[in-house]
Amino acid sequence: MAESHSSYPSLLRFRSPEPHSSWVVSQLAVLDAVALHLAACPASAPFTARLCVQTGFTSLRKLTRTLRIPVDEDPRPDGPVQLRWEEFLQGWERITSVGFPVERTAEEAWPHFRGWRINYEAAAYKLASGLDAVPARWSGPRRHAWSPYEPRQLANRTPEHPDGQPAATPDTRP
Repeated sequence: MAESHSSYPSLLRFRSPEPHSSWVVSQLAVLDAVALHLAACPASAPFTARLCVQTGFTSLRKLTRTLRIPVDEDPRPDGPVQLRWEEFLQGWERITSVGFPVERTAEEAWPHFRGWRINYEAAAYKLASGLDAVPARWSGPRRHAWSPYEPRQLANRTPEHPDGQPAATPDTRP
């Protein structure tokens, strides 16, 4: 993507036919998921997770250079991010509520997550704002006052539940 979109900048403005989809918001979500995994489970996270984050932030920075959008090319890992602790904690509670195996507490993981996110947050936020990308959690401010977008709830369609009613899942929380 970094090569194609920086060589042909008009591709940056191509919108998804889905009204609540955006390539930049999707890339931000993937990078956040990987950074969260690395922060929560450093010992068990796959090596490719680090490559994913590095490739992701490198491509976002390349695209900001193409559009002449200034971003810090070498931010300090302890620098500030716009994502607030409270927002991170909501995400942490979501992953732990489904039994994601964590090796750190939220308080221990937060500085590590910030250390990863600082590499791509500014570039992603500036691209999302400049391209007027759809709003989503953890995706930064926009020019318009959007109401919070709630993700669609997908039905669990199985042979036992062809009408799409979700199958009951046992509560695995302690």
